[in-house]
Amino acid sequence: MTEHCARCGAALPIVDGDTAAFCAVCGLPQLRVASEAVIPVAPASGDVEPEKRIDHPRLDWGTGLRMVAVVAAVGAIAPSLLPGAVSTGSAGGLSLLAMPLLTVAAVTLYHRSRPRREISPVIGGRLGATLGLMVGAWIAFLTGAVGFTLRYHYHSTAMDNALQQGFDSMMVRMQEAGPQPPELIGFIRSPEFLAGSFLMGHVFSILLLVMTGTVCGWLAGALLRSRRQRLTQ
Repeated sequence: MTEHCARCGAALPIVDGDTAAFCAVCGLPQLRVASEAVIPVAPASGDVEPEKRIDHPRLDWGTGLRMVAVVAAVGAIAPSLLPGAVSTGSAGGLSLLAMPLLTVAAVTLYHRSRPRREISPVIGGRLGATLGLMVGAWIAFLTGAVGFTLRYHYHSTAMDNALQQGFDSMMVRMQEAGPQPPELIGFIRSPEFLAGSFLMGHVFSILLLVMTGTVCGWLAGALLRSRRQRLTQ
């Protein structure tokens, strides 16, 4: 096959059975490199794209908060729909009993929505603690909303009566234990003490929900991680 000069396009003559190294018209050297002489050059370490990790050790808070918010709404609103659950203060107790199931549901939903993310006891504990905090906030909001509606819209004192009955029973037990100073009795019966006790009760309930969610989330994360390790082996 006749080759041509890269500059002038003239046909290159054949010299000793091979194409001439110089163009006979313009004198341009005709450089050719054999394919065997090409040495592959490895790219620098900085040019190599890092492999995509399948497991991300950090918690995806965006997805986690969405999953936890849905489960918390279900776990707080469902017990509140029972007759008298909010007015008597039993909604928080029912949510506390359901916390193990709610935490497992939240951690499982997060793991299934982000299968490439790492699941661990620490991540499960964080999700469980957040779930307990959200459930406690829902219970406090629903209790306040129901109490406000009963008091100022329906002019009902159902929640006040339930709270007063609890304090009356406490006063009876205190008097059975022995005579109490009148100042202490007056302080316990004051509206400030009643309101403070009501708020402290909610704070204590939220702490119990957070602690229960943390423990159950830690266990759920450990179980899901061990299951994932068995499946990948």
